[in-house]
Amino acid sequence: MDVTARLGLVSMEVILANWPGLKGDWSQTVHPTVYEVIDLHAALSVATDALHLANRLADS
Repeated sequence: MDVTARLGLVSMEVILANWPGLKGDWSQTVHPTVYEVIDLHAALSVATDALHLANRLADS
């Protein structure tokens, strides 16, 4: 089975990882990438909030 991890952004879709020809229980291979994406999402959320706050403070 071919497995691809994709991240859908507003402007495009980004391929995070690609595992061609996985056989059997591939969860041990894929789970670390899922956790990395969750952490990436959290980091982007914090950065976005910080940017919005900085913009509001600059406008004040």
